[in-house]
Amino acid sequence: MKKILIVVLALCVAGLGWYLFIKKYDYQFETTARFGPGAVSYELSEWKTLDANGNSKEIEITDRSDFNSLTQRIKLDSTNSIEFKWELERINDSATAITLNVLSQKNKLANRIDIVNPFQESVYIDTLKEQVLSFKRSLIEHQNQYKITPEKSVVETPELECICSTSKNIPLTGKATEMMSTISLLENYVLRNKINLNGFPFLKVTKWNREKDLVDFDFCFPVEDISKLEETGKISLKKYPSQKALKLVFNGNYRLSHVSWFDLVYMAQDRGIEVEEGPMEIYHDNPKIDSDHMNWVAEIYLPVAE
Repeated sequence: MKKILIVVLALCVAGLGWYLFIKKYDYQFETTARFGPGAVSYELSEWKTLDANGNSKEIEITDRSDFNSLTQRIKLDSTNSIEFKWELERINDSATAITLNVLSQKNKLANRIDIVNPFQESVYIDTLKEQVLSFKRSLIEHQNQYKITPEKSVVETPELECICSTSKNIPLTGKATEMMSTISLLENYVLRNKINLNGFPFLKVTKWNREKDLVDFDFCFPVEDISKLEETGKISLKKYPSQKALKLVFNGNYRLSHVSWFDLVYMAQDRGIEVEEGPMEIYHDNPKIDSDHMNWVAEIYLPVAE
């Protein structure tokens, strides 16, 4: 009996020593989020404040492994910071498992002793829990504003002739605002030339800087025939041929539709499909007519590389 107790005690001491002095991270949180790792990774990278009360604390991305992991450093004050390492794993097309590993940069040993001390509350962990739960509530609230439905098979994009307005170096979060500022150019051209439209308005990305989240794109109206039309200083005439592509359907405010692009990129990587990072969005609904964002539908395509 004594030998058993000694072995158990030795294992406990070894485990405690491993946790206090060897284990890389102080604490681990686990949760789930809606949609695929691509969309979830983007949402995590857009997290700008840690404080539940909205007080600014600088969050810096220090490392990322595409859609598998993301490491952030959160500056708490001039001398102290903590490290968050997020690990993502796909559950299915509509859910992602999230593991958050936390490492304090200051008072690491004292914080770990507080965590394992059964006789007192850990202010460090209690504060972290409050902050992480606040973020999770914000993530749920944000993800409730849209829905992403992937299609499993490779499809064909529509073949389109169109009149287009070109925009360059636009932040992803400013895409919808830019389209709103240029749509009158297209509408006036249609009225002036008495053109018959031949489908829904669409956006075609021509350049995507993923490091800086900037895009160049054409915002276009499809027309029946461009052969008799003339370009102007602000309106170009283009033909987009049909291409094989991955596809998903996005429901929600079009200002958020870019979140779904990252799920398409993840889908391509997961299936071993080489793609061109030039998404196309086809907008089925006019925001001026229906105020319920969840009724808005956009088809999102990511072309397969030829």
